[in-house]
Amino acid sequence: MSPTLTEQAGTGISPPVRPSVWRVGWATFVGYFQTVVIGLPIAGALLALGINLFNGAGRGIFMRYDVWSWLAEGCVGLVAVGVTSFLVRDSLHHRTGWEVPYWFTFVALLFTGYAPVLALTPLYGVTAPVSLVAATLVLRWRAEPAGAEPRRWLGGVPRAYRRRVAIALAVGVPLMVGYALAYGATHPLRTSSWHPEHRTWAFQPGKLQRYDLFLENPGPFEVSDVSVVGLEGSPALQLERVGVEAKRWTPPGGPPLHPLPRDYSPATSADDENAITLELRQGRTCPPGIARLDAVRIRYTVLNGRHEQRIPLEQPPQVRCP
Repeated sequence: MSPTLTEQAGTGISPPVRPSVWRVGWATFVGYFQTVVIGLPIAGALLALGINLFNGAGRGIFMRYDVWSWLAEGCVGLVAVGVTSFLVRDSLHHRTGWEVPYWFTFVALLFTGYAPVLALTPLYGVTAPVSLVAATLVLRWRAEPAGAEPRRWLGGVPRAYRRRVAIALAVGVPLMVGYALAYGATHPLRTSSWHPEHRTWAFQPGKLQRYDLFLENPGPFEVSDVSVVGLEGSPALQLERVGVEAKRWTPPGGPPLHPLPRDYSPATSADDENAITLELRQGRTCPPGIARLDAVRIRYTVLNGRHEQRIPLEQPPQVRCP
């Protein structure tokens, strides 16, 4: 038999060329940007309602200090990754002709940190370009030629479990969003940025110092029955008393300190007349360097429930230790 008769005829179809890193990176960025565009009106609507979720302390939207705050952060982060994954996957399909399974896109964006307001990632704290590069390389490695129609969200889930997964998502996502909104509404307190109190005192063991704490409540619900339950920071500054300074007094000497009234309520905006005064006593020990207070813990009532919030001090009181 002739060799020419046994050779298979060529199809003339070459394997598809994998898209370049630049094309995948651009498609990934577009999906991220679309998520931001969708999220801005939502954030604006929450601000209009008086629910200010953003704490301005880096990535993430909540001040994370206990299991409940981390749970709220996790709910927001997972929802943000889910929406970003859908848009990034769709962008890859339309701009490169290649696609990545939804579940893989979700995991890749979660672990590279490339999603808005995401603080749950091993790359937490790095810059967005680093996350973009990492996500681009991972998605390009997993991408494969797309069919005529993009895959469904649950295409990677075995058919026997798709119904259960769909029900879990339909129930779980609204619960996560509701919990995050409820946490933001019941933990609204923050320090006022209009009244910086950056004081550095010389170390004098036993001396009393005063620090004014200006609290704001931008939320829609009234906060009442406020009390200071603790401080966090160096033992060189210890809490002696909490109260409000008298508006009128007879010199000499400074204004007397009255107990914090039970009807005290934080102002909705900066207010000189509504400060809480912390009377601090310098301790006997003071490690070399600058000793400072990091945060104050406030306990209060809102919506007939008792809550506690840790509030970082942006301009904390300090002691210069010898």
